[in-house]
Amino acid sequence: MSQMPIEEETRIPLRTSCTLHYPSGNLAAETFNISQKGVGIDLPSGSQWLNPATIQSISIREIGVFDVSVRWKRGNRIGLSFRSQAPAQQTLDAYL
Repeated sequence: MSQMPIEEETRIPLRTSCTLHYPSGNLAAETFNISQKGVGIDLPSGSQWLNPATIQSISIREIGVFDVSVRWKRGNRIGLSFRSQAPAQQTLDAYL
């Protein structure tokens, strides 16, 4: 029995500034890649105090603001998924 191929998400390298929004403030960071479903973020050094689970949204320079959920954290990198796929997809289609 053959299995259906798993559809890979196309990630595009993207280095641009962004702002993470959480209940008690904002944090400037930088993206390292983006896809239709989410974005990879490099956190600035010294941001170990930030609980990634508290991130509510992200503003990406020249692209827009998106509600997000944290998918993973490795060292100073986090992966965020867009909570609402349809509006994010329209915005990203226009940008990408």
